[in-house]
Amino acid sequence: MKLSNTKKYFINLLLLLIIFLQGCSLGTQKNVEEYKYAVIHTDLFNKADIHLYNEDGKYLSKIRTKYTGITLGAFMKKPVSKKNKIYMANPLSGNRSNTFILEMDKVDFHIKEISNKSKVAPTVWAVDEKFAYMSGGPLDHCTLTKTDLSTGKQVKNTEINGEAIHMVEDTDKLYLLTFIHSDPGDVYGNINVINKKDLSLIETIKVDDIVYSTDMQLVESDLFLVKTQDGKDRDSNEIIKINLENKKIEKIVLPFKTLNDIHLYKDNIFVTQGNSQREPTEKKIAKYNLKTSEIDTFTTEIENLVSYIHEDKFITSDGRKIIVYDLNSFKKEKEFKLEKSQLNFATFFIN
Repeated sequence: MKLSNTKKYFINLLLLLIIFLQGCSLGTQKNVEEYKYAVIHTDLFNKADIHLYNEDGKYLSKIRTKYTGITLGAFMKKPVSKKNKIYMANPLSGNRSNTFILEMDKVDFHIKEISNKSKVAPTVWAVDEKFAYMSGGPLDHCTLTKTDLSTGKQVKNTEINGEAIHMVEDTDKLYLLTFIHSDPGDVYGNINVINKKDLSLIETIKVDDIVYSTDMQLVESDLFLVKTQDGKDRDSNEIIKINLENKKIEKIVLPFKTLNDIHLYKDNIFVTQGNSQREPTEKKIAKYNLKTSEIDTFTTEIENLVSYIHEDKFITSDGRKIIVYDLNSFKKEKEFKLEKSQLNFATFFIN
C-alpha cells in the first residue's frame, strides 16, 4: 500500500522530532555529568526550574519540573542528601497542600513522590537508608509518619504534642523539635526523642523561652539548637546545647543575632546569620570551637540564605551569586553569578 504525501510528511516530521529530542537528551545528559551546583527556582503556581553549573561556575543547562512551590511553606528549607538522592519539601503547590516530600535522583533528575498517606502536608522531615519520616500539622499537635522509601507504603504514624519545627535522625532515634503555644505568656520547645522503629515517644526534653528555630545539628551525644527567636518573638543570639545523656542544657551566646544555619566541621560549628524573611543582615559567620569554646567571627560578601560546608569549603548563596570560602583562612576562593530567573530562588545543592 502506497503512503500518501501527507502521511509521508508526518512520518518524516515525527522522525525528525525524535532525532531532535534524542539530541537534546544527550546534550542535557552531557551537561548533567559535568554539573557541580544545582540551583532551584520556583513559584507557587506555574513553574520550577533547576539550573546546573559546573565547578567553575559555568552555566550548563536548565531542567524543568512540574513540581511548583518547592520548599515554600516548609520550616526546613535545605534538601536532605542521601547518596545520590535529594529529599525536598513541597508542602504547597498553587492552592493545594501536598501530602508528600520529593525524592530526586541527582544523576538523571527523576522525581518521585514519597507520601505520608495521612493528609498532612510535611513541613519537616528526615530520611535514612530505608525510610522517610515526615511531620506537619497545626499549632497544638503534629502527625509523624514513617514511609518505606522503596514501596511508598506508610509503616507507622503517631501524634506528638506541639507544632513541628525541625527534625534530625540518628541510628535508632528521631529528634523532633516541637513548640508548645498553649500559654501565650510561656511558649517553649520540646525535644521529642522518638524510637525510629515504632515511633514511640522515649522522652521529652523541655527547652524554655524559645518560639522558633531554623536549624539543629546532632554532634555525638550533643544536640545543638539554633534559638532563632525567644519566647517573646525577639531575635536571639543563643545556641542551645543539649546533652542527650545527662539532659544538661547550656547556652552559647554569639556576638550577633538573626541566627540561621549550623554546620559541623572537625572540632567546630559554624553558625550563619540570615533572616528567614530574607531581610538584610550583617552577613556574619560565627566559628565556635567545641573543645575550647573560643568564638571567631567572619563576614561574608553576600547574604547567607543557603549554605554548606563541602570538601573543606564554605559555600554560600544569596540567590544571585555562589561564593566559595576557604575554611581555614575564610578567604574567598571563587565566586560566580547565577543566571537571572523570573522565579524565586528556593535553594541549591552540591553534586
